[in-house]
Amino acid sequence: MKKRVIMEKKIKIDVLKLVLLLLYFLILTAERIISLVTVFTGDFSGYDCLDWYMTVLTVLSIIGSYCYMLKKCSFKVKRFENGKVSAYPALENDNFGRLSIAAGILLLGGMVHTDGSIPPLQFVSYGMILASMAVHVAQCAAAEGKGLKKWLSFAYVVAFSMAIPVVYHSAVQLAWLFIPVEIIVSAGMVIIFTAMLRRFYLNGAENDFSLLPLAAAFIGDAAVLALRWTEEINWFVLIFICVATLCWILGKSFCGRKKV
Repeated sequence: MKKRVIMEKKIKIDVLKLVLLLLYFLILTAERIISLVTVFTGDFSGYDCLDWYMTVLTVLSIIGSYCYMLKKCSFKVKRFENGKVSAYPALENDNFGRLSIAAGILLLGGMVHTDGSIPPLQFVSYGMILASMAVHVAQCAAAEGKGLKKWLSFAYVVAFSMAIPVVYHSAVQLAWLFIPVEIIVSAGMVIIFTAMLRRFYLNGAENDFSLLPLAAAFIGDAAVLALRWTEEINWFVLIFICVATLCWILGKSFCGRKKV
């Protein structure tokens, strides 16, 4: 009976994580579709290459995300039958890993500022991922211990995600250089974040605090910030890349310990 109670509690927590993650897809997809409707019902005769890049990327990210999710992810419901637990692939760690990849594909189109973008709605959708991650940390820390390392991993991944620059137009003198750089940095950091998110769900809410992802993000953000410094300082990106660096330093110091 006690084992069943524990299993029921775990299932409820897993369902909560899944629901929060799926809310991210629902909210961000709705926001992106609203933006696309604004684009295609408005006057886009003056669109340049960047505008079309952002529009096409948004369309492809939505299609790619849901095609991947429908093909690779499971949504079967788990339930108790005659005192035994039936199969529930939707709550397996591997499924959360695959959903992380689908989330990253959709995020590629979420990190571009198309016409009709609704930033508050985007932040709400991102908040759903962070909430799901936080529940996962609490669950893993209660079951496995090493809470400090898990929460530091959470803080690091969150700060890293917030340091991803959004792609938008700029009137800086070196716009011909700035725009390609911000596209590469933004897309590259989304890909790295996707890999980190997948590992986060598959590895008990822990990060290995490898130097390479942080170094790539630091160099990329520095280039984006420097090229646009005279036009506007992106304090949001600047603050969070610093926070990510601090979390990495703290996490790395605990990485070699068995119990933290």
